[in-house]
Amino acid sequence: MRLLKWVSLGLGALVALVVLGVLVIVWLVDPNSFKSNIESAVRDATGREFALVGDIELGFFPWLALRTGEGRFGNATGFGPDPMVSWKSAQLGAKLFPLLRGRLVADRVFLGGADIRLVRHADGRANWQDLGGDQPADPDAQPMELHIDGIEIEDSRVLFVDEAAPQRVEVTGLYLTTGEIAAGKPFTDTQISGVLHMDGFAADGVPFELKVPRAVVPDDFASVDVEKFSIEFGGFEAAGSIRGTLGERPKLAGVVMSNDFDLRALLANVGIEAPKTTDPTALGRIGFGGTWAFDDGAIGIDPVTLTLDDTSFRGSFHRGAGEDPLGEFALRGDALNIGRYIPPADPASEPFVLPTAMLKNLKFRGTIELDRATLDDIDMKGVTLRLLLDEQGLRNEPRPAGTP
Repeated sequence: MRLLKWVSLGLGALVALVVLGVLVIVWLVDPNSFKSNIESAVRDATGREFALVGDIELGFFPWLALRTGEGRFGNATGFGPDPMVSWKSAQLGAKLFPLLRGRLVADRVFLGGADIRLVRHADGRANWQDLGGDQPADPDAQPMELHIDGIEIEDSRVLFVDEAAPQRVEVTGLYLTTGEIAAGKPFTDTQISGVLHMDGFAADGVPFELKVPRAVVPDDFASVDVEKFSIEFGGFEAAGSIRGTLGERPKLAGVVMSNDFDLRALLANVGIEAPKTTDPTALGRIGFGGTWAFDDGAIGIDPVTLTLDDTSFRGSFHRGAGEDPLGEFALRGDALNIGRYIPPADPASEPFVLPTAMLKNLKFRGTIELDRATLDDIDMKGVTLRLLLDEQGLRNEPRPAGTP
C-alpha cells in the first residue's frame, strides 16, 4: 500500500510539473514572435501568400487554446489580387496530453467574419485545386487521430463564381455549427443558415436554413443515413429523411413533407414570374408529401399527396433515367374550380413560358381524375384530364383508342 501511495504521489507530481511548464510557456512566451515563422511555413507549403494581421494569443484553461485576430490566405496565380480566404477572428483549442500521444482532441473550432472566394475559370482551372499539394502521400506515415468537439462559423460569406456557366452564387450571413466530429462516429447537430443570392433572385436574397440532427456517413462516403432533416427556403419548409448508397450510381430513398407555402411568393423570390391566372390568389397555397426513391437518375414518388389551394390530390409520379426521360403521373382529387387557373382573357398578355432551358426540356404525361369540377356555371362529376407536356407546350392528350 505504501508503494502504491508513493507511485500515486509521483505521478501527481509529474502531472503538476507538466501543467506548471505549460503555464510558464503561456505566461512568458509571446506567440507573436513565431508569427513570421508560421507565415513562412504556410507560404512554403502552399505557394500562397499567408498573413496573420491580428495578434496571436495562447490560453491554457481548460484547453491549450490558440486565438488569432485578422488573417488572410492568398489566391492562386491568375485569380486576381483578392485573397481566397480572409477572416476577422479564429480559435482552436486542443487537449495537451492526447496531443503528446499523437491524438488531436480539439475543442470547438471557431471562425468569425470569414470571406471565402471560390472561382473556376472558363478553361476549368479553379483556385482551390492546388491546395492538396502534388507530393504523393507517405504510405508508411501514421495519420494523427482526429477528434473535434465541433465547428462554428458565424457572420461569414462564401462566393462561388463559375465563368464557364456563367454563374455567380453568394451566401451572406453564413452561420454553420456542428456537433462532435470523430472517425467512425455520426455527424450530429449540424445546422447551416444564411441568405442565398443568385442571378434573378430578389435583391435582398432568399434566406435559408438546413438542420440535420444526426447523419451516419462512413469514412469511404459509400452510404448516407439521415433519419431526420428540415429545410427552409424563403417561405418554403420541408422535413424528411434520406437513406441509401452513394457513388457512381447512387440509390437513395426517404420521405418528405412540406408546409403549405405561397408558390407565387416563392417564384418571385427566385426571379420567376408565376403563371397568370383568372383568380390572382390561385397558387397561393401549395403543399406536398410522399415516399420517394432515386435510383441512378430515375425518380419515383409513390404515394404522393398534393394540396392545391382548396383541392387535395393523391397519387404517384415516376420519371425514368436516360438522356430523354418521360415523367408519368396519376393523381386523383376531390373538387377543383378549373376557372380559377385559366389564363385571363387578355389578347395582349403573353403565354406562360417555362423559365429555363432545363425546365423547357421536361416531358410529362399523366391523368388527373376529379370527383367534382366546376367551370363558370358548369358543374361536372367524375372528370378525367389527360395532360401532356413536351416541347410543344402543355395540352390535353386525346384518349387512347380502346380505353373507356
